[in-house]
Amino acid sequence: MHPELIERRTHWYAAYVAGDTEALASLESPEMVVISPQGVEPAAERIQAIAHTVRSGRWFPTGSHAIDQHITWRALSANVASAHGLGRIQTPRGPGPAVWFSELWQQTHAGWQVIHLHYSERQA
Repeated sequence: MHPELIERRTHWYAAYVAGDTEALASLESPEMVVISPQGVEPAAERIQAIAHTVRSGRWFPTGSHAIDQHITWRALSANVASAHGLGRIQTPRGPGPAVWFSELWQQTHAGWQVIHLHYSERQA
């Protein structure tokens, strides 16, 4: 897979775990949609919700990071790629729940941006 895409994805997850909404806004397409067990979240609403949770002190603790337990990449065209697999957030208090994820990335004038994320918790 394209090295810049891998690097951008690493920064995207780091920004998410850190609650860095400014970085998230630059790494996510303005049209991004997240589908989760909570429903569908458009980009602007998601960024606002993250910012609110960070301000209220209920976000991931310092030292947390994302871990891919398994990931598969597929180039769908010259400027579109997908990733899917199993991952989790590791915190200083222990691992978060494992989640199945599917991501869609597109290369734009701003570089690689995520345009779609779908995730659900892995059932034991």
